[in-house]
Amino acid sequence: MELRRHNVEVNDADPFANDWLDRKGFADQLTNIVENNKQGEVVIGLSGQWGEGKTTFVKMWQKHMEKKEVASIYFDAFEYDYLEDVFLSLAIEIYNYAKINSLTAEEDYLNKSKSTYHLLQAMIAKTSPINIDSSIQEKLGDNSNQPFDIAKIIKDSLNFSLDNAFEQALKQKEVFRDFKKSLSQLANQASNQDIPLVIIIDELDRCKPSFAVEVLEKIKHLFLVEGVIFVLSMHHEQLEESIKKVYGQNIDAHTYLQKFIDYPTRLPKAELSNDNSRNKYFWNQIEFLELPVISRDNSSIESAYKLFVDLSNYYSLSYRQINKALQNYKYFLASLGLRYDNIYPKMFLMVLISILKVQNGALITKIRDNTVIREDLIRVIPKSNKKYSYGVELLQKFIELSFYSIEDFQGSAYNSHERHFYDNFVESINQNKNESLTNLIKSLEFLENY
Repeated sequence: MELRRHNVEVNDADPFANDWLDRKGFADQLTNIVENNKQGEVVIGLSGQWGEGKTTFVKMWQKHMEKKEVASIYFDAFEYDYLEDVFLSLAIEIYNYAKINSLTAEEDYLNKSKSTYHLLQAMIAKTSPINIDSSIQEKLGDNSNQPFDIAKIIKDSLNFSLDNAFEQALKQKEVFRDFKKSLSQLANQASNQDIPLVIIIDELDRCKPSFAVEVLEKIKHLFLVEGVIFVLSMHHEQLEESIKKVYGQNIDAHTYLQKFIDYPTRLPKAELSNDNSRNKYFWNQIEFLELPVISRDNSSIESAYKLFVDLSNYYSLSYRQINKALQNYKYFLASLGLRYDNIYPKMFLMVLISILKVQNGALITKIRDNTVIREDLIRVIPKSNKKYSYGVELLQKFIELSFYSIEDFQGSAYNSHERHFYDNFVESINQNKNESLTNLIKSLEFLENY
């Protein structure tokens, strides 16, 4: 079993070949919006909850646009937020695109970017446009003993500073205008179909609040030009929280964010509560993560997968949570070196813990601390009914047994069948005390993959 981080493969020939969530139609609609806004200067807000597959979707969509000869750039904001400087980060990404695609506007854009960057740095470094202390100091250090008019010195210094500030403002406007013009020319060269250059900003909600907000403001003031369309892929509500962190809780973050977005939309959400769609996604993930397949010789695997689907549905796990829980399960299998022949108890308990690790951190902590009680776990398991497989009922039984010791079965209160069932349970989990859950979770501690 190969253990590695799996990313969904985006097929060059068919970008949505691995589109398990059926979002190609939505991609077509977004592409239509791009093609029908030939002038550009538009910001599309693509919102989705964490774990709904935003990054996978925009990468598939980018390849889809590439096949239709729509130029696009992918910018991972989270990858750059350590640099602190938003302008530099985004300008470099655009320049790299121009260089790779041999655009003739590359050199002019680079020069204008450098001028803009230098100006922005100078604006940050400049703390005050007025400095009269040096003039007064010169007069005070004059040995001629000639009287001087302090009021006149202040007035002259003030006039000079204001004139200089005015000249600087004109220069700033000119530099910014030249940069925008160079970016617009680059964008026009990028497409052969008179279609805007699409710049996708991803992972915005994962950035430091100050960086995320500056991305929005730099786009608005410098990068949103004719021939360019921005797509902000984000968790809308989380980005609003970032805005509040920067400007205070009293700001209307929703209204503030809407100043930057022309077309707000949301990533379509597949209905995972529907058994068919959930099963389709789940089994695709089994294949994608290269988990053991079902065969006659490993009926435990099939039963464990059915239990996995039942619990995922019961907890309403997101796409990312399902994927992460299955990865946890894969590490369990690999770390314990299991044979897959009728070891239901251990595999069922591993399924439960794999899911709880992404769904109920507080309960996992109690398991780790060995403070969990039977009722804690029974409470989070669905009641047995026709909706769920027989595995749910077995899981409840295995949880009960996990809190017994061998000594509990020595008395006459338990018949031979029950003692035999317990003996098989203990053997299957390689335990002789009531520590199965604790030991199972600890066995994965060294293989965490966050």
